[in-house]
Amino acid sequence: MIYEQRLARARKAMRHQGIDLLVLTPSTDLFYLTGMRGHLFERLACCVITMEDVHFISPIFELGNLKEDTRQLLCCHGWSDGEDPFSLTESLLPKKECTAAVGTAVPSWVLLGMQTLRPNYQWVSAEGLMRGLRMVKDETEYQLLKKVQTNSCRALTRLLEHGICGMTELQAGKLLMQYSDEEGVDSPDGVPIVAAGPNSALPHHVTDNTVIQPGDVVVIDFGGENTGEGYIADTTRTVVIKREPDGLRDIYDIVRAANQAAFEAAKPGTACEDVDKAARSVIENAGYGPYFTHRLGHGLGLDVHEHPYLSAGNRHIIEAGNVFSDEPGIYLPGRFGVRIEDLLFVHADGAERLTPLDHDLHVVD
Repeated sequence: MIYEQRLARARKAMRHQGIDLLVLTPSTDLFYLTGMRGHLFERLACCVITMEDVHFISPIFELGNLKEDTRQLLCCHGWSDGEDPFSLTESLLPKKECTAAVGTAVPSWVLLGMQTLRPNYQWVSAEGLMRGLRMVKDETEYQLLKKVQTNSCRALTRLLEHGICGMTELQAGKLLMQYSDEEGVDSPDGVPIVAAGPNSALPHHVTDNTVIQPGDVVVIDFGGENTGEGYIADTTRTVVIKREPDGLRDIYDIVRAANQAAFEAAKPGTACEDVDKAARSVIENAGYGPYFTHRLGHGLGLDVHEHPYLSAGNRHIIEAGNVFSDEPGIYLPGRFGVRIEDLLFVHADGAERLTPLDHDLHVVD
């Protein structure tokens, strides 16, 4: 079972780092290790992972929501309203001195409660531990990421075939969400970025009621999660409505060349900053360096932004199993912007584009 394998990897990493137990609340970290989904509200729900057991402390009425295969991984401990869940937790924590790693999603009230129970523990962040585990994707994750990219991109194809001229950005974004839902992709972050005309020069434009008109450059940055599966799609394409404005073709071709340069550089043994530099150099050599205003890309998996990050100064060495976006852009204030974003999966012999869309400049209605 994949979660048993992941727990074994986690325990191996814990031994290597001198960590005795791991504390996680509902989060993508917990889902990664156990397949357990959910949210933490005002009632205590957490996992304490030791070298021998996975203790799950939860309101008793929530235990029935666990899937049978998840339940088999856990030693479940339910508590009822009116009881003190920290007293229950106290009985499960070793009394000897330990190093306890705490997930980044654990809120302060949970951490402070745990520290009160065991002031003799050394409490450290689990961020580095979980980052190391989650950065290297396995075959199951590869297949899930490929699937969600394919489904998500079908939704964009349907939107462009429908046509967006005369719509507002919000109308186009909501229609893309509808198509995504029909393709089995949830949009947990709401309306995607649809940035038309001068708005396309804003990398993180907030989609609004701007009307999409002939001659507009439109940047569409979208994604979502295959329903129930957790893994995220993230893609950006730039299109033009009915006719190209002056200068667009040259800018588009520069960004496309930068995207290709990063793709070719993304290999095991290469530093993240060197992949960023490969794309950035293309744009700088064309004279548009100041207009590429963000990092090249970010890791992606259960969260839309994960390690590794492709940016200047990041010397992390890429290895097989890493996944990240390749999204260079040029943004000309008051005129238009262009961004082309693919998701790359790194194999032993180089990168594969999981994004099944071409890089042509499409003129759409």
